Amino acid sequence: MRVLLAVVAALALIGSAQAICRSAILPRAKVWIANHVPYSQTGSYQGYRTDCSGYVSMSWECPQPGYDTLEFQSLGIAHQITKDQLLPGDVMLAPGHHICLFAGWTDASKTQYTAYEEYDTAEGTISKIHPYPYSSYPGATFYPARFKDLQEC
Repeated sequence: MRVLLAVVAALALIGSAQAICRSAILPRAKVWIANHVPYSQTGSYQGYRTDCSGYVSMSWECPQPGYDTLEFQSLGIAHQITKDQLLPGDVMLAPGHHICLFAGWTDASKTQYTAYEEYDTAEGTISKIHPYPYSSYPGATFYPARFKDLQEC
């Protein structure tokens, strides 16, 4: 019964996702950075979990309290793209581990990028430069991904 309820809840979330313009994603994300929203897997802010996936869910205007890193992949909320397709508002995703917003390349050779992320309790929501695909994160394989309901506007 518990599994059935989880499936029904997941299907309800999928059906209620709405489109968002790429141009709206980073301004939404910067609000949490400006407010230094603290990281917590049990806390919430503006109705969203204050962990990495809750932060991306908020930035993409997904249903509250947000998806987890596995659901972005397994429910088809985000689909894999290539490194060359990455644009601000896309993400770097390691299902089951971590997700961060891609804010843009820091160099023409595309070896480093600015990420917006909820990562640890000491810093809260931050902007950080990472080498592509991501700084050290044991056991995680990151790939670029895009929100299924993204509109180029």
